This record gives sequence, C-alpha cells and structure tokens, in this order.
Amino acid sequence: MNEDVKPPRRWVPVLLVVSLGLNLLVAGVIIGTALRFHGARDNVPPGFGPALYRALPDPERKALRGDLADKHRRGAEKRSRDFKALGKALRAVPFDRDEVQNLLEEQARANDEIQSALQEQWLARVSAMSDEERKAYADRLEDVLKRRPDPKKRKD
Repeated sequence: MNEDVKPPRRWVPVLLVVSLGLNLLVAGVIIGTALRFHGARDNVPPGFGPALYRALPDPERKALRGDLADKHRRGAEKRSRDFKALGKALRAVPFDRDEVQNLLEEQARANDEIQSALQEQWLARVSAMSDEERKAYADRLEDVLKRRPDPKKRKD
C-alpha cells in the first residue's frame, strides 16, 4: 500500500460551490435584466408625425422630405447665428438668463413653423386622396403602428 496518498483538501469542494454560486448569480442577473427590459418598448407607439409620414406612399414621402429639406436649408444660416449667440450668452459674465430664454423661444417658434407647414402639407395631400386611397392609407397607418421597433436601430 502506498503511504504517500495525500488527504483530500477541504477547500477544493468549498471553492467549487462558491464558484458555482457566483456563476449562477451572474447568470441570474443577466437573464433577469434581459427579461425585464425585453419588450419594454414593444407597447410604445411611434410618434404621431413619424407614423403619419411612414404610412404615406413613397412619392408623397419624397415630396414632404424635399419640402422639409428646403425649409431646413433656409433656416440653417439663422440657426448658425443663433448657436453663436447662444455660445456667447453662455460664456457671458454675468449670465443673462433672459437672453438665453429668448434664443430658446426663437428656436421653438421656428420648429413650430416647420411643424405647422408640414401638417398643412400632409393634410392637403390626404384631403386630395380619393376615398379608396384614404382607406388604403389608414390600413398602412395601422400596419405602421403594429410594427415592432427594430432593436438594432435603437436611438439613444
């Protein structure tokens, strides 16, 4: 009989149990997080404007996109001036809250004007549709609302 047999080490089974416990804990946290946030955005409908836009036929979307691009380009020079004024106002000592508030209100008004113009153009296009075209548009709108958001295209 061989007398060089080493007695079993008591810390090895303890280490294995602790390791298994930690692995299960990490796996549980990952699975719990995935289950908690999976589908959290599934029941959230898209914004009203984007849904109305996506449901339009391609030619109509292209026309609206072109109109928006023109308005965006025309406002670019003013936005550049406003950003410079905002930078200057943020660096000013003492800080003039009212000046910054005025700049923010001007930008909000400009955005409202674009939004109103787009809504008016959308309404004119929908009003010009035949009954059948409007029904098909309403069907496409429902399809847009049923689509699940693509998690790969998630916006931050």
